[in-house]
Amino acid sequence: MDIQQRMPFVEALELYKEEHFVPFHTPGHKIGHGAPSKLVEWMENALPYDLGVMYALDDLHEPEGVLREAQDLTAELYGADYCWFSINGTTALIEAMIMGTVGPGDTIIIPREAHRSVVSGLVLSGATPVYMECQFHERWGIPLGTSTEAAIQTMDAYPEAKAILLVYPNYYGVGVDIETIVKAAHKRHMIVLVDEAHGPHLPFAESLPIEAIEAGADLVAQSTHKSVGSLTQTSWLLGREGHINVRRITQMHQMLQSTSPNYLFLASLDMARYQLATEGRILVEKAVDLSLELRRRLIDIDGISIMDNISIGAVNYDVTKVLIDAKDLGLTGVEFERLLRAEHIEVELVQAHHVLVLITIGDSHESIQHLVDAVQRISNNYKKKAIKTTTIDMLSSILPIPKVVLSPRDAMYKKRKQVLLKDALHCISGETISYYPPGIPFIAVGEEITESVLQYIEKRKALGYIPSGAEDMSLELIWIVEE
Repeated sequence: MDIQQRMPFVEALELYKEEHFVPFHTPGHKIGHGAPSKLVEWMENALPYDLGVMYALDDLHEPEGVLREAQDLTAELYGADYCWFSINGTTALIEAMIMGTVGPGDTIIIPREAHRSVVSGLVLSGATPVYMECQFHERWGIPLGTSTEAAIQTMDAYPEAKAILLVYPNYYGVGVDIETIVKAAHKRHMIVLVDEAHGPHLPFAESLPIEAIEAGADLVAQSTHKSVGSLTQTSWLLGREGHINVRRITQMHQMLQSTSPNYLFLASLDMARYQLATEGRILVEKAVDLSLELRRRLIDIDGISIMDNISIGAVNYDVTKVLIDAKDLGLTGVEFERLLRAEHIEVELVQAHHVLVLITIGDSHESIQHLVDAVQRISNNYKKKAIKTTTIDMLSSILPIPKVVLSPRDAMYKKRKQVLLKDALHCISGETISYYPPGIPFIAVGEEITESVLQYIEKRKALGYIPSGAEDMSLELIWIVEE
């Protein structure tokens, strides 16, 4: 029997339930007997699996039994040497990757389009970031990641850097030339960390880009809940032998995971791995086919444009991320999203004149049909009205070039004060602020508030975007470091 045909943690959890132990331990609902009635209504069959840390069921922090086996099976499936499960999302894994490879005073190379969890990792580790130049596509108003040349130039300019972090693929499915960058980094004795939150499905379809571990990356964090079948808030970290200190990664992972991990979450990771091992190719290939069908049908609708690999010239591109643009209907992304919601369509991201939808193993011909019909109705209504609305300057989506003055940790613990935003020019930011999704900071703690930062904020305000991370949500006020 193929070992991948098993779910060791799930099987152990089911066997434990069948033992019918009388619980005198956490959680307080005691296998559901004391749970609120609404929780019982929602989760009656699942509540007996919601247990405290049981020695018979292994320990997330120092797994030695069935949980260790489940993690090892995941590593094997992806061609990695190590795997760490997370019930605190990919955020905790990105922080653990950074903390496990760099420390106070160390330099790490990162892209401008890095998720805000990267800044959190810098605060926790004490490392100082150096930013790579990010490419930007003016027509679509999206970041394309760093070029190979820019990555190599940055590594050569900062040979003291211990690690380089890549986002692959990004929110829009665009991937950098990861194989070349990994080889260049290893040649310079740098550890390669990859935020592959949107890529756990990549190895399971021939037409999709190469997965980061296969490309030689050292540590790869994946959000299994984003495109495959585990529960929201669950993720796993994959590691490759050679350049990392495995025990140090484990220690940092322990610091960032709850000491009361949810067994249902952990079981869902074991189930998701099993599903990928047994049906992954069929399910992901189906998702790819559905995304291609969706693209073909949407592109025939008047006033609708679809971003594709030809239009952006990406080295790697994931077609299951479908960007639908309604600029030719005179709609902003915010207006388009509201119209889609009225059609009972919920999208992943809104920006400029477009929305982003994700096609996953959970989609079907029916869900695709629902989306196509909704977009067609919107097109029919707006192409006839020819209503002129605001045309968004795509360049307004370009993130400001960061100017790092202090390490994020140093800035976070300095004395701060709150000032009017208009008076904050050239001050050092005491906050990390982004628009979510995609959660990419336009200003991070320790960076100078430049003219381009202020202009970016004004343009986002004008479009109705709400910031995340700022104490003053109106961004009339901002926290700065007292110099």
